[in-house]
Amino acid sequence: METANKIEIPEGLDADLVLSESMKNQLRQICIYASLAGIDMDEIRRKLTEEGILPCSDKNSSKRALSEIYDHVACSF
Repeated sequence: METANKIEIPEGLDADLVLSESMKNQLRQICIYASLAGIDMDEIRRKLTEEGILPCSDKNSSKRALSEIYDHVACSF
């Protein structure tokens, strides 16, 4: 588990979102899961940017983006 604790949110992804501490923790957990599952978070970020979901300007749009990130990670299998 020591490796999982060192996994951080990919550079730039958190800058595209307006996150509360709770939302940062959720994103960090999604990133840990994605890393352990071999899912490329940069690819997900690129897709969401192309779709116009990222970058976000407020917490409400960031909540929707966080949900989209979760959906992309969960559906990667």
